[in-house]
Parts: sequence; structure tokens; C-alpha cells
Amino acid sequence: MTDSATGRRATGARRPARWLLALHTAVLLAVGPAVVPDRPTDGHGISAARLTALFDSYGDTSGRWSGADRTASVTLPDGRVLWLFSDTFLGPVQPDGSRPRTAPFINNSAVVQQGGELRETVHGRSAADPASLVPRPAADQFYWIGDATVAGQSLQVLVNRYRRTGSGPLDHALLGTALATFALPALTPTGLRPLPVGSRISWGSEVLHDGDHTYVYGTEGAGEARFAHVARVTGDDLAGPWEFWTGAGWSPSEDVSARLLSGVGTAYGVQRVGGRYVLVTQQNNVVFSPDLVAYTADSPTGPFEGPDYLYRAPENEAGHIVYDADLHPDLARPGRLLISYNVNDLDDAVTYADARVYRPRFVEVAWPRRRSDPADLPPPPADLTAVADGTGHARLAWRAPRADDELRYQVHRRDVTAGQTHFVRLGEPVTNPGYSADYLVNGHDYEFRVTTVSGRGESRPSAVARMTARVPPPAPPAGVRAVAGVAGDVTLRWDPVPYVQLFRVQQRNLTTGQRTWSLVGTHTGTSATVGSLRHAETYEFTVVAVGGGGDSRPSVPVRATAFVAPPPAPTGLTAAPRPDGTIALTWTTLDRGVSYQVHRRDVTGGESWLGQPSPESGAEHIARYLAHDHEYEFTVTAVNSGGAGPMSAPVRARARYTPPTATPTGLRAEPGPGSVELTWRSANSGGWYEVHRRDVTAGEREFTAEEVRVNGTGATVIQLRNGHEYEFAVAAVNQAGAGPLSEPVRVTPQLPTPTGLTATATGAGEVRLSWRSVGAGLFYRVQLRDVTAGEAWRTDPYPVQETDHTAVLLIRDHRYEFRVVVLDGTDEGPPSATVGVIVR
Repeated sequence: MTDSATGRRATGARRPARWLLALHTAVLLAVGPAVVPDRPTDGHGISAARLTALFDSYGDTSGRWSGADRTASVTLPDGRVLWLFSDTFLGPVQPDGSRPRTAPFINNSAVVQQGGELRETVHGRSAADPASLVPRPAADQFYWIGDATVAGQSLQVLVNRYRRTGSGPLDHALLGTALATFALPALTPTGLRPLPVGSRISWGSEVLHDGDHTYVYGTEGAGEARFAHVARVTGDDLAGPWEFWTGAGWSPSEDVSARLLSGVGTAYGVQRVGGRYVLVTQQNNVVFSPDLVAYTADSPTGPFEGPDYLYRAPENEAGHIVYDADLHPDLARPGRLLISYNVNDLDDAVTYADARVYRPRFVEVAWPRRRSDPADLPPPPADLTAVADGTGHARLAWRAPRADDELRYQVHRRDVTAGQTHFVRLGEPVTNPGYSADYLVNGHDYEFRVTTVSGRGESRPSAVARMTARVPPPAPPAGVRAVAGVAGDVTLRWDPVPYVQLFRVQQRNLTTGQRTWSLVGTHTGTSATVGSLRHAETYEFTVVAVGGGGDSRPSVPVRATAFVAPPPAPTGLTAAPRPDGTIALTWTTLDRGVSYQVHRRDVTGGESWLGQPSPESGAEHIARYLAHDHEYEFTVTAVNSGGAGPMSAPVRARARYTPPTATPTGLRAEPGPGSVELTWRSANSGGWYEVHRRDVTAGEREFTAEEVRVNGTGATVIQLRNGHEYEFAVAAVNQAGAGPLSEPVRVTPQLPTPTGLTATATGAGEVRLSWRSVGAGLFYRVQLRDVTAGEAWRTDPYPVQETDHTAVLLIRDHRYEFRVVVLDGTDEGPPSATVGVIVR
């Protein structure tokens, strides 16, 4: 969520970040009837009330989108309007107007408006398993949306990349700005390009086309202050070279980008009206202001004058938070500024209980403003003084311009040390000439001025009074209590600490013996929820108050034992048979941190649910290795650290294979010793195949399939007759049968011929033989004959595995001849060359 009131963003967590800053006790002066009463759309724009009602209706009834923040708009070339959002709730709203705790939550999305209706929600992945439109770059990083523009047939969206640094709403760090592009009209993602800018400024608060340039406004966060910056490109393509305003000119270096003014939100609007430029923002120079203000200038670069107070959001009176104002000039009616702003709540339970809280609101303001006649305005107060009282307050006093019971006085403040460029109103007008200003920062220099307010308007400001704040450290939070939830979370609550805006929560795991404290996160307000805790382990927590005078001492520690309830049964389970014999399962995604187990049984085969389930991290599964024409039943359980939940309602589907239609190609055969190595190509390289063969030499006319099927695109066929010519073909196969045979190939396997045979007479009627190996896995047979005796060739009865042999019991002084053949258990190969030797 965007926290424009403090100039910060909350975490893009599973639910909206908690808005825990204590509301500033002062509310600001409402000025005049700035809001234009609603009338039906007059053909030139759309009314604010109509837009607010559109998003309420779409959120309640679409079943796809129930709320979001940021609210940028861009008109597409075909007339559609694309609404871009950052943190977004998806899914339906329940009949009582609440959203379920399991509602999908993503970091950015879009909604398409066509004519006067909202028609479509756009995000990543699928409706069953949604993801951000601009996906996360890493597990601990995400993108928030900036403004957008159309360049040619491409939509360009500026997005800011953040990294989480903790679990609190302030625990994130800007990493840079990127340009996401989408092809029109289909909104197909085409690229995500990091821009050559740093992490000081989040660019994309506004994109303004003016003359020959497109101006890009950004926001710099510096402590509690937020400052506007501006860059530009020539033409309308944001991918072109950027120039940055230095305060005196333009530079290609972002390092010299100058601050335009303080008090802007992370999103704000800039629009040209006549010859002037108006910048509209939620008033961010004061904590959680409900006011929308305008600053004006003669140039897109300023200097800006103001603020003009345009509108006070009524949601603040109900305890909600107002932030992120923006302008929508393409949709505005003549003579009006059309402004959107976002609403959230300090307690995230409210955004779940009432889905309408976390949605954009729209308001119209007449512009230009009518100015009062200076002659009718009251005189300003005189002799203003400001004194630090040592307790964190500034005591103001002034002299009334005249005795008049109807006069009131409006106090304005500027934090000089923080770099605030404009004064901001504090509280409501007071009737007495005195005021106590709080929420100061120790050591900061402040300027104050006061105006007189009457029924005719507001006077010029008084002379400025300046003081340096003296603020002591706050007291440690008291009354800290911890209550364990059911999802590995512990909710901490503590008593308010006067004039404190931030709290740091620390924890340690007592079960694991952790001795040092670790920072959980920086939170706002008087409560925080710590998540991702381990089931049945005990934790200890402390809270530190962070005020204008620094950090308090830690609170008294409290303990809680985490509990994780097993998740509910998944819903929406479907099973769809596929032509390859597999069955595709999908179901509705539950919370993050939940995995799934898929159970199946072969109903046709009479199986039970016994067996090892298949684990899945997402909400889909492909059931494989199924029997053809068998009916299967499936159910799914969700699993978290608390264990497995109940099984879902089962579904059934019948596995059916379609015989393959693709013919293998490129069949090659390499002969070996009594074997053939076959390889081929196929579109289904990981499938199963049958090898078919026939012995051409033996006169076989029909192919015979090998008994063993092969997986992949290669096979070795063994136990072939050497010297026989064979023909081979291959067919893809599955449980439904075989596909068409490939073109056949012919090959003749042949056992090798031994070489290098030598014979040496060793005496005693023996001859030592040796030869070179022809390869592993083969045997040899030695053949010999007694030449002197006229003997025919005879074969030694024992096969030889090694490459040497000793012939024995030979007749002395007879000449013998020897040769060697290779055998594979079936056939013998051709004999080696003959060698002769006389036996001694």
C-alpha cells in the first residue's frame, strides 16, 4: 500500500500492510465549497461520483478484483481506459461485504474500462493462481506501479522495484525504476527494462506530455519528508534519453536532480490548465492529513506556489487513512479537476471486514479557483512568538489584530531542518491568540506563522517566528500483550505513547535458545502482527518507541507460543483428461506458505487411497503413468507447518491415450558385433517407441516388434546373426497402441576380425599365443592344425575371454598353424591371419 501521508509505502504482504501510525490530533481547515456537486455525465468526461460507484460495483460483483491502491489511468488508442493499481486484492467479495482472509493478494494489476463500464481485470498467470501483472524480480522483491503512457502501439508503464527489509509496513528499500512495456491492443507483456537511474527517487509519480517533451515526475524520500523531482524525454517514448532538472537547467545526470517542493505523496498529479501548471497531492507535510492540496507554477519545473486546500476527505473522520492523490485529465469534465485518492485503515481487520474501504475514491474540484478580494480580508496577527518548552512542544503566542469574537486564527508550520519548502496548516482555527504545536523532532528548526480567519476569508500570514525544538526521548511502551493467532502469527498490542509515531518490534526464539534480540520490523501505531513463526515454538517480544526525541528503552518483554492451524481443504478441484493419457488437475490457491499433496487411486483397478501422495507447491498437478481407459479418483490436501488439512472433495476422470500420429524421422543404424545401434528423431523425444526388425537374409517378409519398448530416441538391438542383412523401422507407442512406422533402414552386423596374432614355442610341447583385443564383452576361440601330420583345422573346445592362450600337448618338432575367431555366444566372426610355429 502506498503511505502518501508519511511518504512511505507499506509492505506488499499477503494482506494490506497495517496503517499503524497514530493519527495526528489536528485536522485541517476546510475551505469553501470546492467540491462541484455531481451531475450526470455531460458527454465531456465522467463524473467523480460515477467513477466511485463504478469501482464499488465492480469490486462487489466482478469476482475478480475487490480493491487496490495507487489508481493511475491512461487512455489507450482504441478509446479504452486502463486503470493501473499497485497492491491489489483479487477474488470475490462475500455476501456480507467482507473479503475472505484467503483472498489472493498481488503487488500490481490493471482494470480495463470500456465506455462507461469496467470490463476486465488484468494480472499475471491464471485466475486460479494469479500473480502480479509485472512479476516479482526475486522472492523478496516486488514492483509498485507508477504512471503510464502510450508510445506508438506500445503501452509503457513506469514501475518501481522494492526489496523487503523486514516484516513491518516501513521495512522496504527502493532499488530502482524500470520500464514495463505491453503490446496493444492485447496488453501482451513485451519487456521489462531497468532504467539508468538510482535508488534515491521513485520515478513515475506523474507522466505529463507538454509540447515537444514528456515530463516524468518522481518522489524522493528523505527521513519524514518527501520531495518532488522532474525529468523529461524528447517526444513521447520513455525509453529515450532522460534529462533531469537541476534547478537552473537540464542535465543527463540524475545525481544533480533538484527538489521542486516538499510535501508530495508517492503518487501525485500534474496537469496543465491554461498557461499554468497545477500539482495536486495529498498534503504530506503533516502526518496523515485528510486534505488534498494544489500547488501552481508557470513552468513544469516550478517554482510552485501554494498550497491551495481543495478538499478534505471525509473517510478520515471514520478513522481511515487517506493517501495517493492523482489527476485524471482525460476523463475530467470541463472546468474541473478530476482527482482520485486512496483509502486504507490502521487496522487491517477493517479492510477485510469491509471490502469498500480499500478502494479508490474520486472527487471533482472547480478550477481555476475564485480568489477573495484582498480588501475584504481581515488583517494578520502581530507579534508572533514561538518558544520551546522542553517537553517537546512549541508554545505560540500572538497579538490579535482587533477585538472581534468572530475572528479565528490558523497556525502554519514549516520544518526548516527537514527541508520543507512550504508552510502547512496545523489543526483547526483557534479562537484565542495562543497555540501548542506538537509532533516536533528534537534539534529541528521550525518556522511558524499565523493567519486571521473570518467569514470573508483568510488574511495574509503574519511575520515568521522561529524556534529550535527540544524533545526528550519517549517513555517505553507499557501494557504490551501478545496473542497468538492460528497461522504462525502473534499480534502485539501496547498502550499509546504520547507524540510517538513509530515503534520497533524485536523478538527472540526461546525454544531454540536464541539469546540476542532480532529486529522484526518498524511499525506505526499501537499494534503489530508478527508472522512466519514456527509451530509450537515460544517467542519473546519487546517494543521500542521512536519519537521526535529518539528511541525509548525497550518495553517489558512478553511471551507467546506460536500456533499454526492446518489449512482448510482446497476447493474448486477439477480433473481434465488429456490426449497423451495424463490428467490435468487444478484447484483454488490458498495462502502463501501452503503446499499441497495430491492423492489418487485407480478405481478401475480397485485401488485404495494408500500410497505416497504427490507434492506440489502450486495449485496444479499433472497425473502421469496412468493405465489406458482406467478411471481414477483424485483428492488434494493443503499442508503448512501445522500439518496437513482435510482432503478436498474428490473428482474422477478417465485416462485415455490417443495413439501417436507423428512418424519418427532420420532413422540411422550403426552395425556392431552381433548388434545394431539405432538412433532417430522425433517431436516427442521423451516418449516410448517400438523397434521393428526383419532378417532379410533369412527371407523374413514381415516386421516383428521387439518385446522391450524403449524410452527416448535410441536403442541397441543385440543377438543378431553376423553377416545377415537386417531391416529396421521405429514407431512411437503408448498404451493405446503404436503409431506409423518410420522409413526403414538396412544394416549387416559383423563380428570383428582379431589382429596382431603371434605364436611362440615355449618348450615341453606348448605354444604361447597372444593378440589384440577387439572390444569388451566378446569371447575368442582358438583354431589350430598340425601341418606336419596333414591335419585339418580344429577348434579348441574352451572359449577364451582374455587376449592370450597357451596351446598344450603338442607334438615336438611338428609345425602347427594357429588362428583366432571372435564369438558372441551365437555366431563366430571371420578368422584372423594364420601364424605358424615349430613346436620344441
